[in-house]
Amino acid sequence: MKAVLGGVLGLGLVSACPEPKSASNALRVPLPTGWVATAVPGGLTVGPKGRVVATLELRPQPVPRASELRDAVTDEGASGVLVDDGEGYAAVRYRLGAERDAFLASKRVGARTVFCASTAQATPSEVDEGLALCRQLGVED
Repeated sequence: MKAVLGGVLGLGLVSACPEPKSASNALRVPLPTGWVATAVPGGLTVGPKGRVVATLELRPQPVPRASELRDAVTDEGASGVLVDDGEGYAAVRYRLGAERDAFLASKRVGARTVFCASTAQATPSEVDEGLALCRQLGVED
């Protein structure tokens, strides 16, 4: 299943649909089985039906270095930080407290930068799925 995040970014118009009618300006979001995407101002929320486990936001800034993301989550008390850095992509997976796994990632997709983050409702396996989703974002052909 996939969702599409498209529209005119300058006006902040966002739409989500299972199959795009015009994919020329569409962001491909590869959803795990059973997940749904919901359009919100500036992006999408995603997760299993009835739960939001990750957010995707369009931001007009460059992809930060993974070390910057690591420093940001460490400053908030994160432990067990794992860093993933690549061309146009940066992510950290970490632990908050004794029982909560989380992630923060950013990916350059075409002319867009998408910031992805898990929510407090995400299970450890959903954190992994959300991180994979962000890594696989692409432009719809």
